[in-house]
Amino acid sequence: METKKSVLFLMNGFGLEVPRSFNIYKATLMPSLDKISNYYPFVSVFASGTEIGLNKGQLSSFKAGYTAFSSFGKPHKKANVIQAKMDDNSFFNSPVVSATINYALQNESKVHVLFCIGERTEDSQFMQLKNYCMFAHQKGVKEICVHVFLGDNSIKDMKVSSYYLKILKYHVTTLVPNCRVVSIAGRKYLTDALKDEIIGYYRMIVSGVGEVWTNYEETLDKKYEGKENDDNMGAFLTTRENIIKSYDSVFMFNYENSLGAEYLDILQHPEQYFPVGKFPTNIMINSLFEIEGNPNIPYAFESSLPDNYFFKSLPDDKRVLILADQDRIEYISKCLNGFRNEFKPNINVYPIADKKRRFELLAQYLGAYLNQGTYDLIIADCDLFNEKVDQKTIDQLRTNMSLMDKCLNVAYTRCIENDYTLYCTSLYGIKTQLFLSKTYEQIDFSQKTPFIIAGKNVTRANTSLPIDGNFTQVANLLLQNMGVMSEEDKKASLVVNKNPEAKKKQMFLLIGAVILAFLIFIVYVLLYTSGVI
Repeated sequence: METKKSVLFLMNGFGLEVPRSFNIYKATLMPSLDKISNYYPFVSVFASGTEIGLNKGQLSSFKAGYTAFSSFGKPHKKANVIQAKMDDNSFFNSPVVSATINYALQNESKVHVLFCIGERTEDSQFMQLKNYCMFAHQKGVKEICVHVFLGDNSIKDMKVSSYYLKILKYHVTTLVPNCRVVSIAGRKYLTDALKDEIIGYYRMIVSGVGEVWTNYEETLDKKYEGKENDDNMGAFLTTRENIIKSYDSVFMFNYENSLGAEYLDILQHPEQYFPVGKFPTNIMINSLFEIEGNPNIPYAFESSLPDNYFFKSLPDDKRVLILADQDRIEYISKCLNGFRNEFKPNINVYPIADKKRRFELLAQYLGAYLNQGTYDLIIADCDLFNEKVDQKTIDQLRTNMSLMDKCLNVAYTRCIENDYTLYCTSLYGIKTQLFLSKTYEQIDFSQKTPFIIAGKNVTRANTSLPIDGNFTQVANLLLQNMGVMSEEDKKASLVVNKNPEAKKKQMFLLIGAVILAFLIFIVYVLLYTSGVI
C-alpha cells in the first residue's frame, strides 16, 4: 500500500452549529477555511454524545475529545471498571470498601461520601453510589451523609447540576434509608490551590456554621438566577446535623482522580491550617480510585488502562511530532499513548510556552517542520480560546478565529508544497457565555466540528465523505495514510468512496440493465401481438 505523510491540524474549540446558534463564522473572518472547505472534500462531523463514545447529549472537551479520538470512539471509562467489579461482587469484597464501613461500625459513627455530579456524570455512577450506600446500610451503618460537589463538567461555567441533583435524590437518597445530602458546593472547593475557599468550606462542614437551605433543589435554582454556576457555586448545608466529627469515616467516590487532593489534605491534617481550635480527629479517609497529588489515601481499585489506543497502532518506523501548548502537551501525549509511561522512541513533542503568541508560533514551527519533511505525522493542536490569556469577549473570539485561519493557511500551503495530506478538524467546540456590550450571549460551537481533507491528489471527485461521521474516525484515516489498514478500519473510515471510476462503472451497469430490460419487454410485446405467445 502506498503511504503518505500526514498533518492533523486541530482547530480545537471551533465548531459548526445549527442556524439557531450564534452565527460567528463568516468567510471574511476565516477566508482560508472557507477556500479549503469549498475546494476539498468537506463535512461536519459529530463532536458530542454517543457518536464519539460519550453520554447521550454530552459535549466533548479537551480531555474527553483526545480520549475519544485516541480510543477510536470507545473511550475507557472508570464507571465501567466499577460496574464490572459490582457485577462480580468483587467491589463489596474490597478491603478498602470494607475498612471504610467497618470503621464507622466500630465507632458507631457516620460514613461521609464525597460525590461529584455534573454534565459528565453517567447514570451508572448514580446506581453505583446507590449500591454502595445500600451495602453500607445493610451492614449496619446508621447514617450515610453525601457531600455533593457540582461541576463535574467538560465545559466550565455550566448550570446543569440541578437536573443531576434530582437524579441523585430520586435514585439514591430516597431509596437508601438514613442516606441524606448534607452539603453542596461548587467545584472550586476541590481545586483551590491557595486553599482559602477550601478552608472556609471545611470550617462549615465540621462546625455546622454557615448557610443552611433544606430545600436544596430550590436553592440551587435561585443561585443560578444570581449568576452562580456549577463551578463557583457558594457552599451551603442542608442541615446543621450530620456534619463531620471525630472517628467518622470518609469515602471519596471519585471517578476523576485529580479532584479533592487539596481538600482531603485539610481533612487529614487540619492542624497545619488551624493552629488554634478544636477539629475532628481520627477520621478514616479512603477513596474509590487513586487521588492525584495525595498518595497517602488508600484507594479501592486500580484504574485499568485501555486496550486500544492510537500510538499502539502506529508503525514503529513512522516518526511523529506533537506541537501543542506547553500545559496541554503532556496530557495529549499520555492520552494518545493509552496513559502508559513508556513511549515509543519515534514520538517527539515540541511545547509552545507563549500562550498569547500561540497561533503565530504554531504557524512558524509547523511550517519549518513541514519543510524539513522528517516527520511522517505531525499533530498540531491549536486551541481557539485559552482562558488563561484571552479576554472573555466576542471580539477576542473573532480575533482568535482570524489568527487560527492564518495558521491553517500556513499548514495548507506547506502541506501542498511538501506533498503531505492535511486533515483539518476539531475535537471539541465551545459552549460558554461571552461578554457582549452589557449582556451575556450564549456561544454554542459544540455539537459538530468541521472536517476537511486536502492534498495534491485529493479532490471532491475522487474522495467523498459521509454526513453522519465523527472525529474519532480521523484516527483511522491517519493510520491508513501511513500504511496501516484493517478490515475494521475500512468499515469505520470517514472516506466512503475513493474510486470515481468504480462509481461510473456501477452507473453504466445500471443503465445497461435498464436498457436490457426494456429490450426484453419490447420483444415480449412483439411476440405477444403477433400471436407467437
